[in-house]
Amino acid sequence: MSTKTQTSSSLMETRNLTFAYGVEPVIREISLNFQAGEFTGVIGPNGSGKSTLLKLIGGILPSSPETVFFKNRELSHYRKKELAVSIAWIPQEKQMAFSFKVIDIVLMGRHPYLSPLSFEGENDYRIAEDAMKQTQVLEFAHRSFNEISGGEKQRVMIASAISQKPEVMLLDEPTSALDIKYQIEILNILRQLNERENKSLILAMHDLHLASKFCKRLVLLKEGRVFCEGPPSEVLKKEILEEVYEVKVKIFQDDEDGSLLVVPGQS
Repeated sequence: MSTKTQTSSSLMETRNLTFAYGVEPVIREISLNFQAGEFTGVIGPNGSGKSTLLKLIGGILPSSPETVFFKNRELSHYRKKELAVSIAWIPQEKQMAFSFKVIDIVLMGRHPYLSPLSFEGENDYRIAEDAMKQTQVLEFAHRSFNEISGGEKQRVMIASAISQKPEVMLLDEPTSALDIKYQIEILNILRQLNERENKSLILAMHDLHLASKFCKRLVLLKEGRVFCEGPPSEVLKKEILEEVYEVKVKIFQDDEDGSLLVVPGQS
């Protein structure tokens, strides 16, 4: 299925983006644009390229020339510090090799603003404290990051990204391995950032119901290609999901918020 026409006002854009770890491409000729203030979910089966796509548009993985753009400028033309100020990357892995305190993790979001020999100042601590208040982790500020729960770790990582004050936040499956309480907490925090601060969010997600409930736009991948994209109501259709996921599904609509619940049926 075709994607939307590219526009010059894109905040982030890919043009015929292809990427391979070895010989076989895992991302194939993807052309997308992401507007400022969008809350976008990238969905698709395991191995469809969700995490790789986010790493490419965030500059975590190198892309070919003239394939990834940020604010109409090729990503590779930015200095690393410029990208660190503008784009926050929140990976799945949240275990730290060293026993940092939560406040230290959150202050890492301020590093792009510091010179090599300088230390965090009063303003950096104020910004970090505000970020911890937003994500409700201020009470953990002086605890070891590796001693808190998975949901608390995810909120700390989001606080670190907030303190970075980026234009775009990229999150790789931010609710994976969390129970439903923490999933809703995390996604509500992200929705508030999107609605109150117009923060641009791009998330790789597995849970189609939560993607429908929180994301304003979905990009559905299959075998490294964009199969379709648009509002959840246009993407989460029975015939589309059955073709992509290769399983029979039933789709129900939540009467309260109109979100869609996708239930596997019998093959």
